[in-house]
Amino acid sequence: MCTARFYPGGMDFRFVMPALPSRSATQLSAVVQSRTGTDVDVSIGGSVVQLDDAGRAAVLELLTQLATGRAVAIGTVDELLTTSQAAEVLGVSDTYVRRLADAGDLPIEMRGTHRRFRLEDLLRQRDRFR
Repeated sequence: MCTARFYPGGMDFRFVMPALPSRSATQLSAVVQSRTGTDVDVSIGGSVVQLDDAGRAAVLELLTQLATGRAVAIGTVDELLTTSQAAEVLGVSDTYVRRLADAGDLPIEMRGTHRRFRLEDLLRQRDRFR
């Protein structure tokens, strides 16, 4: 069963999927582990849907997370995020995000006196942290 959850400030998790039962997660894990991003086919109602690399990666990541037996939330994120939202995406404090921005290590767009961060820039930065 999926439930809707709304979070203030632009992050909107529309669907929360509880963890799969152990048997289902094990079966899904066996299939997902044998696939790469280029050999993933998506079929909806018998129709094969062609996805670009990003779409295939997203579907594979969703299936991978479900296969671990963890709950999964799916939602939308605005393209321009606040400092607090940026910190949440990066998994760091608001203060650290401001420090990165002020040092020029994280691009910002000013909206009046407020910093805004592009999601694309945050994801690139997050990949550098890993």
